[in-house]
Amino acid sequence: MADDFDVLISGAGMVGGALGLALQRQGLRTAIAERRTAPQAETTDPLQRCSLINAGATAFLAQQEIDIAALGTAVRGMRVWDGEHAGSIQLDATDVGATVLGYICENQTLEHALRTAFCRAGGSLLYDCQWQMAYSDAEGIELEDQEGTGYRGRLLAIAEGRQSRLRQQIFQSSIYRADYQQEAIVATVQIERPHGGIAYQRFLPSGPLALLPFADNAQGQAQASLVWSARNLSARQLFAMDDAEFLRRLQDAFGPQLGRLLGIGKRGKFPLSALHVNRYVQDRVVLLGDSAHGVHPLAGLGVNLGFRDVAALAQVIGDKIEKREDFGRREALALYQRQRRPDNLLTVFACGGLNHLFSNRSGALARLRDLGLWGTSMTPPLKRFFIRQAMGL
Repeated sequence: MADDFDVLISGAGMVGGALGLALQRQGLRTAIAERRTAPQAETTDPLQRCSLINAGATAFLAQQEIDIAALGTAVRGMRVWDGEHAGSIQLDATDVGATVLGYICENQTLEHALRTAFCRAGGSLLYDCQWQMAYSDAEGIELEDQEGTGYRGRLLAIAEGRQSRLRQQIFQSSIYRADYQQEAIVATVQIERPHGGIAYQRFLPSGPLALLPFADNAQGQAQASLVWSARNLSARQLFAMDDAEFLRRLQDAFGPQLGRLLGIGKRGKFPLSALHVNRYVQDRVVLLGDSAHGVHPLAGLGVNLGFRDVAALAQVIGDKIEKREDFGRREALALYQRQRRPDNLLTVFACGGLNHLFSNRSGALARLRDLGLWGTSMTPPLKRFFIRQAMGL
């Protein structure tokens, strides 16, 4: 006899955890399957990987009683400039009457908060659990874990990430993919000057380099979170350097804005690519987050798109319940796809286009991007538009 739920969610990351919490708070019986064991999920991340949680996502999570301000570091402004030319722009929350653009939050910290809140709300969190398709019918879908235990629900939401095994196994749709031929190096850097809540991004010919505001370490030393995107060979050469040489190269590439770069934590790297699944829904199955779309990290939009997916899907499900309709049918889920697909698709291509525009030495493109940065900076309404876009408002 299968365990019976309203919604089954595969993946207990930030997006899966947020969806589970939102649905559980709506009164739905919700189960989340997480392939990691509980100790693995709670093991400290040595890379301290972070995400920018923008103002829109912060407001949505606040509705779920998740206080991002208490978990992260405030971002009050951004400084973006061309590494080889004069173009630059400053974006500040005060320009639109706000105090923050968002918060830099450790992924693991936010995941833990979401999982804890989900369990307190009565949700079922299943560690060391990997589902595979058993069957579906007119009223529901049934899955089995690796031990053969059955789980039945009215809807399966897949939020496993870009390499989703369940999506590959049971979802029928074409997928757009683009390899940027870049890798991103991530780490936490100790800095001489306080960051003041400013996020810095410098566009270099090989790719964007970002130093983002991060919490001080245990010794009170100011820190920034590094995301350095570079072409594959350059990234591998940088990654192979010892810490002292890497910091020298980073200092030369970034500049003096934060004073001397004093130290660096464990480094990690991962390949950069774009992904977009043509369809997000089929009978009894829905995709969201990185299982549906993946973008270049240069604008910090990836997980925020996922939270917008969660908000839209939770609203659609809630509306269908009010109307006493079956929210697991493809026709019922079509509104979610119509709401989210244009935004996600536009962002995938916009981020790819920005990366191409800035990550080269073309003189013509250099003039174009400098003109764009200067024109945006000198046109207050346009500048405010881009700030609100960055805030997810």
